[in-house]
Amino acid sequence: MQMSAPKLALSCLLLLVTAGVQAAVNFEQWQTPQDAREFARLDNKLPAVLSYFSQQSQQQLQQFYQQQLGEPTEQRQRYGQLELHYAQTQQRIRIIISEQQQWRQVDIMVLANTP
Repeated sequence: MQMSAPKLALSCLLLLVTAGVQAAVNFEQWQTPQDAREFARLDNKLPAVLSYFSQQSQQQLQQFYQQQLGEPTEQRQRYGQLELHYAQTQQRIRIIISEQQQWRQVDIMVLANTP
């Protein structure tokens, strides 16, 4: 079965868009606090997740990410956790900071930007 040129072009475009959405995230390029103790990384496709522990305060971690990513588009306290939301060109980033005894757990989730 042969496809017409417009259908073939549309199919190729959809394939490229889908491939872009599923692309890996390179967390190696991201900065984390010096005391970060990583315990989980799922970065081969979106949504991607990086989780670590830090002894920095919630406020220090919040300032760290504001220096890295700018002002969050949304910020809220929920279930005793601080949620920071950022919108990048190709991705949405959600950072959750929660208390774990004398440590803070930081979960970074990278999602595809939805049109």
